[in-house]
Amino acid sequence: MSTGSGAQRVAFLSLFWTACIAAAKLAVGLRIRSVALVGDGLHSGLDMLAAALTLAAVRWASKPPDLEHPYGHGRAENLSALGQAALMILIAAGVALEAVGRLRSNSAIDVRAYVFVVLAIAIALDAGRAAVLHRAARRFDSPALGASAVNFTADIGESAVVFVGLLAVKAGFHRGDAVVGLVVAAFMFGIALRVGRSAFSVLMDRQHPDIAERVSAAAGAVPGVVDVGEVRVRRSGADAHAEMTVTVPRTSSVEQSHGITEAVEAAVAQAVPGTSSTVHVEPSSEGEDVVARTFAAANRIGMADQVHNVTVIEHPEGMWLTLHAKVDPDMPLARAHDVTDTLERELRSEINGLARVEIHLEPREPTPLHGTVVGARHASLIDAVREICEAHRPITTCHEVAVTQAEDGLHLVVHCEAPPGETIAAIHDASLAVENEIHRRYSEVRAVTIHFEPEATG
Repeated sequence: MSTGSGAQRVAFLSLFWTACIAAAKLAVGLRIRSVALVGDGLHSGLDMLAAALTLAAVRWASKPPDLEHPYGHGRAENLSALGQAALMILIAAGVALEAVGRLRSNSAIDVRAYVFVVLAIAIALDAGRAAVLHRAARRFDSPALGASAVNFTADIGESAVVFVGLLAVKAGFHRGDAVVGLVVAAFMFGIALRVGRSAFSVLMDRQHPDIAERVSAAAGAVPGVVDVGEVRVRRSGADAHAEMTVTVPRTSSVEQSHGITEAVEAAVAQAVPGTSSTVHVEPSSEGEDVVARTFAAANRIGMADQVHNVTVIEHPEGMWLTLHAKVDPDMPLARAHDVTDTLERELRSEINGLARVEIHLEPREPTPLHGTVVGARHASLIDAVREICEAHRPITTCHEVAVTQAEDGLHLVVHCEAPPGETIAAIHDASLAVENEIHRRYSEVRAVTIHFEPEATG
């Protein structure tokens, strides 16, 4: 059973039993002219109207969001609760006025035994109904059912007070009915204030600090989130919507940032069920080293993906920063030098204490080349490459050399093995040595790509 249909079923049953109780109390109260019992019956009649409003509200609130209601229709429940409170205040005022008039006139009423039977049955039914509504309100997180549950819980005490008041009248205290009528009015007024205040708070977007704290904690625990800024939560019936700002590393790509926001939304929905989120992302430089700040500076001029081989050397007079930057291979030197000047200015603005910034220019990779596998025609080259590789430690085995003939020359793909515990630094040094030797011996080789795998043990 869905949340909406379950809440509707509970609301419908509540409406049916409320109508039965209200009719019984009003019929008996009017027959014996008891202001306390009539007031209690009117309250039950109001409960019937409230139950009808609740049924309509939960049906309306269960409708999905649409173009005119992007946050859904959940606040129909809060409006229902506020309407219940307003009607209850009006009836409480009427009962109080009638009770004051009875006190002044000191009129007596005739209390019969069946009156107490009706009240006892009403108390028992209210107790069962209130228990069901309390459970349903918690299960479906429904403000309208919660308001009805509070209302019917108070009905038990109210009917008990009327019971005692009528016993007092039966014993000869004629003003007992009017006094209890005032108590009933006070009951209704107090309940109305409680229900109305809760509904009004939601409709006015009153912040719930506990929910905001849970949302913030859930968002802050997501990998990639550096910090969580302002969190705002608004309730809409049983649901809530959170708006927040999270900071992520500024070198994160758009795709990475989007992935972080989706993870935040999922974490919040799990921590606070029924909560949707709107996440605003801001960049953060917290915890960045010089290399990360170099990429951040390059990113501001659209070169983050073209910068590599960043090296930082500390000198007594300041820091030397060297890096490689790729530009269009057909770009004239004068234009390329302007690019390096722009990049250097960004770097000096970003990083304090730079004594020198040296940028090595490289041509950006061309469009895809067309190639043909020609390994069969270069057996001697393949054998030589294997010997070169296996002569450089920590390489232990070269088990594949693939040769491609492209427009600009030969491209080699080499697969080598090394001990599993060897460091990447040592592997990289060996790769450089192998590549340099191949290029020295074979001028027709344009590019060498070496792929390393851990050698099999045991």
